[in-house]
Amino acid sequence: MNQLTGRKAIITGAAQGMGRGIALELAKRGADVSLWDVKYEPLLDLAKEIELLGRTAIAFKVDVTNKSQVDRAIAETLNLLGGVDTLVNAAGVYSSILFKDMTEKDWDYVNQINAKGVFLCCKVVQPIMTKQRGGRIINIASAAGKTGAASEAHYVASKHAVIGLTKVLAIEFAKDNIRVNSICPGYIQTPMIEQIIKELAVMENKTEDQVVKDILATIPVGRMGTPEDVAKVVAFLASEDSEYVNGQSIGVCGGLEMH
Repeated sequence: MNQLTGRKAIITGAAQGMGRGIALELAKRGADVSLWDVKYEPLLDLAKEIELLGRTAIAFKVDVTNKSQVDRAIAETLNLLGGVDTLVNAAGVYSSILFKDMTEKDWDYVNQINAKGVFLCCKVVQPIMTKQRGGRIINIASAAGKTGAASEAHYVASKHAVIGLTKVLAIEFAKDNIRVNSICPGYIQTPMIEQIIKELAVMENKTEDQVVKDILATIPVGRMGTPEDVAKVVAFLASEDSEYVNGQSIGVCGGLEMH
């Protein structure tokens, strides 16, 4: 269970949902963690919870679209943790808007966080991992990044971008023993899925219960996933057990998509 002992990981979007679940899982398996999010108070609570597990946890208020904030957070992480060998890009946002109603502001907001944020965070860790001849980058994409869905043009495009960037970096960084993979979650029980259900109910003129029923009908295993379902796959990719896994987009979706 402690196969990540001695690892030092950055998790973006760690204040809630999948990011929070990932941070807890990596800490339970022995990693020290640097927690990044725009929501600072929940990070402090999470850091205290992780410290009770006997691991080091540090929290930074970081807007991943802001290069100066990302640069500051990586410098302080290196100072306080002494290094970084794992980056998990879990920060992300979503909204349901039909393309005909979508504005440039809507498009930019989602793509800045979901795509540019991944780019900036990968940029700051790459020189560090190259110098130490090793590392793991795990990008949280989406099942939507392999398919498409009405009312999600900005979100789908951003997650396709994450998958594409993952593949390129996996090729470019391989010579330095840096493995880059993405995870494509389906419907996971997080604050984001609660938002999706509410927005779809309004758009489709249905009750929230009916939206949930419709969603479950598309998932072969018959349930939504949990942050822990995703976190366990992240832990595998962060470990030495995934040494020969590179450039992959791994679905954690109960069979929602099978590409």
